[in-house]
Amino acid sequence: MTRHAVSAAVATFVLIAGSLPLMANSHVRIVRLSSIEGQVQADRGTGGLERAILNTPIVEGTRLVTGSDGLAEVEFENESALRLTGDSEVKFSQLLMSDTGAKINQIQVVKGLVYLDAASRGDDTYRLLVGDHSFLVRRDTTMRLSVTPQNIQVAVFKGNVQLENQPQPVNIQKKETLTLNVADDSNTVAKSVAPVRFDAWNKEREDYSKDYAENEGYGGPSRGYGLQDLNYYGGFFYAPGFGYAWQPFGFANTLLGWDPYSNGAWMFYPGLGYTWASAYPWGWLPFHYGSWAFINSVGWAWLPGGGYGGPWYASNFQTVPRITKAPAGWTPATPPAILASAKSAQPTVFVGKGGITALSIPGGRIPPKFGSVVPGRVTTTAVNKSFVKPSAQPLSANHDVFAAHGGAVNNMHSGGHVFAPRASAGSSFGGGESGEMFGGRSTGVTAVGGGHAGVASSGAHTGSSGGSSGGSHK
Repeated sequence: MTRHAVSAAVATFVLIAGSLPLMANSHVRIVRLSSIEGQVQADRGTGGLERAILNTPIVEGTRLVTGSDGLAEVEFENESALRLTGDSEVKFSQLLMSDTGAKINQIQVVKGLVYLDAASRGDDTYRLLVGDHSFLVRRDTTMRLSVTPQNIQVAVFKGNVQLENQPQPVNIQKKETLTLNVADDSNTVAKSVAPVRFDAWNKEREDYSKDYAENEGYGGPSRGYGLQDLNYYGGFFYAPGFGYAWQPFGFANTLLGWDPYSNGAWMFYPGLGYTWASAYPWGWLPFHYGSWAFINSVGWAWLPGGGYGGPWYASNFQTVPRITKAPAGWTPATPPAILASAKSAQPTVFVGKGGITALSIPGGRIPPKFGSVVPGRVTTTAVNKSFVKPSAQPLSANHDVFAAHGGAVNNMHSGGHVFAPRASAGSSFGGGESGEMFGGRSTGVTAVGGGHAGVASSGAHTGSSGGSSGGSHK
């Protein structure tokens, strides 16, 4: 597929690396589907709902719908996040960028229960629309919105939310709950927030991002949208001749026989063509920014590239992954041909096991079940098995890094996590050596969140009660 620039009036995200001038109310936006569990469907304007695929771009007009067991998270460029619980539906009716770089996000909530975690920095605007009602969410705000045929309820954990278009502005402050009666449009504000069963899940996703999103000095932004997944599932090292590079944990420290494009999907967006969606939980940044290189004695590694430290989320986005160096005889991944006669819908083309649930690499970290902290949650979809490289055997799982949840589940959830705690600076994942090693390294490298090691970490998770630790993800 030939990559070319598309005007802001038509494009909803950037097709190629390189800068585009930001115009007032530009639609040059990159938002991602960062987490899915259970039944989640998406409508990208290709003819209706289809199974949602992890790490796909969310563009203006996208609709998300969850089933009874569905959980989904959408991450914005400044690390803000919208989270959907079961039986919920939203539509991203407006995703704009002003000439100052501030982003305008307008989301229609049709039904269900959603959380919005608005970041503390920047001047981005978030509006949640429910019918004729509009809720303005200030920055540094965490809130919960419930929509039923009878009531609209807004609970604020921190920050401030304003009910707009009223004779008198209605502000909902920290630890307050607004209940709006749909029938007569009356509202009341209570000085309390009652916990619900999904609060622990929202807090768990929030903690995961906060714990792992910080950059520890390899270059690029101090914090990054999607960086938490790189820090959790892999590590950076310095490669002579290439600079800083990243690899996922696993395969007993060798990725010589692994192909990063062996699992995923080519997804079509009207007016834009196909873009790649990786099936790995860390598969956002490495397939849309920078490039991949096949490094002698190390195998495939991701190179962030020089543009990663700037406004990379807009001006350096790529629909088709780039290759800096490939092994002899390797054939690059290419998108399907677009029929000249087609004006809208094109099929989603799956590669390997792409598009089921997040895949893991033998010897690496297995995606935790964040939804396991929801009391009484019943999963109706089959659990996907880990991707297994034919010549590699998964290593023994180490559950010790996963602490069990303790105490009752509530909106101020605390205690252990279903994800591994972040290693201290200089330590390594699973006991590998620290220190920089390159060329035949067999134990570890200096890494963000830990080096490559010979022990696998597994996603032991809690039971539905949120009490003792449950089984591992196999």
